[in-house]
Amino acid sequence: MSNISKATISSQISSLRLPDNYSANVGGIKLPPKPVFGKLSKHRFSRVHPGKDFQFPCLAVEDKDGGESYVVAPHIQPHLGKNVVQKIVRLSVDSTGLPKLIFQPMTDQSGRQNHWHTTLNRAISLAEENWVRVEANMDAGQYSIVISQDDLGEPQWPEQTMDELIQEVFGNNIIASEDHPYIRQIQGRI
Repeated sequence: MSNISKATISSQISSLRLPDNYSANVGGIKLPPKPVFGKLSKHRFSRVHPGKDFQFPCLAVEDKDGGESYVVAPHIQPHLGKNVVQKIVRLSVDSTGLPKLIFQPMTDQSGRQNHWHTTLNRAISLAEENWVRVEANMDAGQYSIVISQDDLGEPQWPEQTMDELIQEVFGNNIIASEDHPYIRQIQGRI
């Protein structure tokens, strides 16, 4: 450091520091977040799209061991046995603007009452007009529903159709052939 003073080095280092308003200085257009599949959150408030065009009745498989969820073509049901159930795919958006497809349980055809399904259906119905979040109440065997105290504004819905959203979110998790990897797995085929 013979010819370079400490003050010069310090000023050069200081010039590398980001200003406090750095994010405001970055140009560009913020794209909407990619939609995901999941559940209503226990930490964030969500709304559910009330439109019939955003209700997609289907067959579904929830592979809890593999952590995957699938949408199933009706003609494939015989290959899946009791692994397949009827669901309604619904569009939700949380308070951060994240679009999420969720499964809404359909009424049990056997007449058995499932409090988890009943309270989730109630939460989804309330979320069509209110910001809600759900918490698992293990002692009661059902969800606790919390409605936002403040008006969080109107949700920003994605511009895609429901068919486009399902294709984007599920992609390879659409079972339309008996040669799908999930069917091969449960049948013990390689």
